[in-house]
Amino acid sequence: MTERDLPDADARPHRAAGHRLAPHTADCIVEAWAPDRAGCLTEALEGLVEVFVDVPESATTRYWPLADSAPGAEDELVSLFEEVIYALDVFGVVPVRFHLAETEDGGIAGDMEVVSGDEVQNVGPVPKGVSYHDLSMKLEEGEWRCHVLVDV
Repeated sequence: MTERDLPDADARPHRAAGHRLAPHTADCIVEAWAPDRAGCLTEALEGLVEVFVDVPESATTRYWPLADSAPGAEDELVSLFEEVIYALDVFGVVPVRFHLAETEDGGIAGDMEVVSGDEVQNVGPVPKGVSYHDLSMKLEEGEWRCHVLVDV
């Protein structure tokens, strides 16, 4: 698994957005952080994809709309993760980039760029679901942070 912008647990000055993956028994933990909620969600989704695939730069992408998210920060996070897993399971496409923004009513909307599952290299087990155990998405010390346990 890869790590990017791994935070120092004792130092929390404002950092650029990032995420990290951590093993958890038979599952995986995705942690992400960013100055804004949309950025944190984007980082978390990128981390989710890193759990199971490596996408070549030459892969051909197409845009795929994301449904309006459920109300509440944690519900938004779960909803977006489930949408990625659904796209994998039902349509055989793998998201490679995410474009999210906050809506006027306080929700999250956007799209993702996807590639055919045939164009990626599997590097780990495909996610099966998201656990509500230890799930968090909150504004903490001036930045958005999330913690998600992914069932693989």
